[in-house]
Amino acid sequence: MKRRNFLQLLAATGMTAQMPLISSKAHAATAPEKYLILVNAGGGWDPTSICDPKGLNRSYTANSTRHEGSTNSVDLDSNKRIGDIQWSAIPEFVSNDVAVRNRIENQFDQFFQGYGDRMTVINGIDNGTNNHDTGNRVTWSGHEELGYPSITALYAAAVSPTLPMAFISNGGYDFTDSLVARARASSAGFINEISDPNLWYTDSNDQFKLGLNYRDRDGKVDIYKRIQQAQQARIQRQQNNEPLPQRRAQLSQLFGIRNEESNLGELTVQLSNIQQYVTPEGDDPHPAWHWNPTRATSLKSQAQVVAAAFKSNLAASANLNFGGFDTHGDHDSRAYPRLGDLLEGVNYLCEVLKFAGIADKTTIVIGSDFGRTPYYNSGNGKDHWPVTSVMVLHPSDVSTGGKVFGASTTAFRSQTVNRQTGLPDSSGTILEPKHVNIALRQLMGIDSNPVVGKYPLNFTPFNIFS
Repeated sequence: MKRRNFLQLLAATGMTAQMPLISSKAHAATAPEKYLILVNAGGGWDPTSICDPKGLNRSYTANSTRHEGSTNSVDLDSNKRIGDIQWSAIPEFVSNDVAVRNRIENQFDQFFQGYGDRMTVINGIDNGTNNHDTGNRVTWSGHEELGYPSITALYAAAVSPTLPMAFISNGGYDFTDSLVARARASSAGFINEISDPNLWYTDSNDQFKLGLNYRDRDGKVDIYKRIQQAQQARIQRQQNNEPLPQRRAQLSQLFGIRNEESNLGELTVQLSNIQQYVTPEGDDPHPAWHWNPTRATSLKSQAQVVAAAFKSNLAASANLNFGGFDTHGDHDSRAYPRLGDLLEGVNYLCEVLKFAGIADKTTIVIGSDFGRTPYYNSGNGKDHWPVTSVMVLHPSDVSTGGKVFGASTTAFRSQTVNRQTGLPDSSGTILEPKHVNIALRQLMGIDSNPVVGKYPLNFTPFNIFS
């Protein structure tokens, strides 16, 4: 009997209240063919400091005396380019410490040189807002009004809504409109606790660490085993005392589901493997996996859990969140180090996906609330600006040659572009988040799904991912 039919049958007999919250392995949903990860740079990042640099353009002398009214405080570097993608050089104003500047430059260069060939950068997107809440919503749903779920929630609902943790969110815009449950799972320690809440052990100083005093790590104390034996005996008595054969069969199926190993057990195995073999620590034999072991630690932890959940067939999509980009003051010294750490975290995410064997099935989308002003304010910071970019990192077996779709002007304003080529076109159209989200729906193969049809974006699409 299919699990869905079984649940319907149980509902008719009033027995579903006893069903476990986590589906068992034997009854788990089919694994999705693709996975989707959204990486949110919270606070409003500056695309001109990463993937749409303007250099020393002196375009805003009337607005700012900083850096002669230029958008950036460092000029363009022709060496920082792969395909059509140009990335920013690192200004001296970032730090007086040359080693710090070199570290950030390496983070930028290694990321784009390593992944640029499978990347699509979408520039010149007009978000139409400089409000954080609206910007988050429109970037990740394609609609500025309330009620539209994020692209990650929509994807999970369309392809694998019955997975136990179909949509994992660590923040950012994660509205689901009740299509799927939103699972919070950013910490490896938290996952280990909920997967085995009956475990108890001590550290080297004999201090209490986790769980209830039911089972120790060495198996010398196992009160929990006696509890399980008592539960089994009670279940057997219930079945023996049930006079109706059909009810006995239903009880047997129900208890069989309840007693099977939870998917969370597989999750802890996968998570343990990732932590052991794709460590961010400095003694790892693969230096590209860690770069700087103490940087972007929260993002790397999120990456571990999400990759393990995908590998365990628990989830189809996820939000990763990394804030700190609201740089109203001291922009260079705050934004560039944060952007470098963002790229380091995404690099680590790619490595754990590769280790899990699903890098060729996973699309990663990196974006933010909006952009920042194309000139510096009196505090050497940058304020809110509606023009932004999105970077899409395609699966590991896809090559784009370093593609850029869309464009902003030298003064960092959205440009009208051709819908097919993405090149500047005076008779073209301004690119907006709704167009990006339509294209992402098409890319992920959910644009014709009935669930997605409830949230229409009825606009002529751009051919972004051809």
